[in-house]
Amino acid sequence: MRLAWLFIAIAGSALAAAPAWATDPLELTNAIKALDAGDVKGALATVQRFALSGNNAAQNELGWLYETGHGVPVDYAEAVKWYKLSALHGGASDQNNLGRMYESGLGVGKNYSEAEKWFGLSALQNFPMGEFDLAYLHDRGLGTVPPFEQTVALYKKAADQGLAIAQYQYALCAKNGHVADGQAVAIDYFTRAADQGYGPALDQLGRDHELGRGVPVNHLIAFEFYKRGAEAGDGNAMTHLAALYEAGQGVARNYAEAAHWYRLAVDRNIPLAAYRFGIIAEQGLATGTPNDTEAFAWVRTAADVGNLAEAQNHLGVMYAQGRGVTKDPTEGARWFHRAAAQNNAAAMENLALAYKGGIGVPVEPAEARRWHEQALAHGYAAPAPAAVAAAPAPLANDLLSVAGGNSTRP
Repeated sequence: MRLAWLFIAIAGSALAAAPAWATDPLELTNAIKALDAGDVKGALATVQRFALSGNNAAQNELGWLYETGHGVPVDYAEAVKWYKLSALHGGASDQNNLGRMYESGLGVGKNYSEAEKWFGLSALQNFPMGEFDLAYLHDRGLGTVPPFEQTVALYKKAADQGLAIAQYQYALCAKNGHVADGQAVAIDYFTRAADQGYGPALDQLGRDHELGRGVPVNHLIAFEFYKRGAEAGDGNAMTHLAALYEAGQGVARNYAEAAHWYRLAVDRNIPLAAYRFGIIAEQGLATGTPNDTEAFAWVRTAADVGNLAEAQNHLGVMYAQGRGVTKDPTEGARWFHRAAAQNNAAAMENLALAYKGGIGVPVEPAEARRWHEQALAHGYAAPAPAAVAAAPAPLANDLLSVAGGNSTRP
């Protein structure tokens, strides 16, 4: 029975989901609009009265209020109660909301089978968010997990109803070879989502134009997509926009603008942004005054919290040389090991130099040779003794000298 239900959920039905309050009394409709606009006084009592009388729209609204703390204290258990009352009467939006609570374990024990059931009932009514949430649950290997082509089909159903996040996810499926004419389909659906201002899709289109994925390389167009994505609040778009400002590609080089966007991306937990912001601070590119102490803090964040191999290697250099932190070659070697464990070739070479010169580790020629060979196998190439470039490369390597002197700064 479960398998039959899953097939129906994916195939869908001819029913169309309409706003639950479309045929409700004007008094309730106005109260819900007032609550959504932030006007709680008076409207809350009206919604509660209709919810207690069994009105689906009012029950769903109360669930949302308690889930978000909008005019009432946050109470997930109370939210689940009202979502369930409405969901049992067949409201597609309410069923999807209840599924989310089971998926996340808010106000009720986490239960992916229950989440799948309620997402599926919502999807049966062609509710696009229900279709998306069911597909995304299966995409992560949760629930019964049907064949992946059914998950892709469900993404497409939601996408073709105009749901931006589903358009984005279906585009990723196409990009990864799960849809015929994948690259063209991916660009089409990324563009649909981008036209709605969906930040991750704008970032993807920026990457496509920056790297020439399915379209000619064009840094000017990439810049415009990244800018729109960044202004929409997407952390990856902010990081990529900052990188263009830092490198002077598609726009005049501007370290202050780069630092501005990297810093905003840091607040969205993008490790690369924390690392690059630290490098700009270290070299004083935005302010004209190098600041190793500030640089160390941001590089440490990227290395530790973000687990970014490039930052771990750079942090190792900072410890080994005492830049922004008390000199500690042993701690430096520990960070080189962490970065090398992620196959960072520069860190492997730094370990080779450390074992050769006894920098934070014993002198061990055999270990030095082993790490040097691993570095070469992972693509390491020694930097040419040329003049320093006018600007740092986006992800340049850090290397100790044999004696533990200055590194090549990125």
